[in-house]
Amino acid sequence: MVNEQLQQINVTLKEVIDPHMGVNILDMGMVKRVEATVDSGIYVGLVLPCIGCPALELMMADIRKRVGALDGVEKVKVKVEWGHQWDRTHITEEARERAARHGYVI
Repeated sequence: MVNEQLQQINVTLKEVIDPHMGVNILDMGMVKRVEATVDSGIYVGLVLPCIGCPALELMMADIRKRVGALDGVEKVKVKVEWGHQWDRTHITEEARERAARHGYVI
């Protein structure tokens, strides 16, 4: 994956919002990995702040739709990487402030 394509994907992932927090998934530290696949696809690995997230399917569909609309992307695979844990240290300061405006202290 070229650097330009990764930048486009990151910009696109900032458009995917965790509806509970009102913060994009990249700034929330929920994106664990982004990789190109051999079949012109993109793999996005997620970690979740909570198990059983009711918005998971919604966010995964949004990722597939938005990343899949990028030039050169033929398919998108999104999976939760259960072997990794979400960690508060990966949240950006902007995300913390936005979450606080929604009543969350993280």
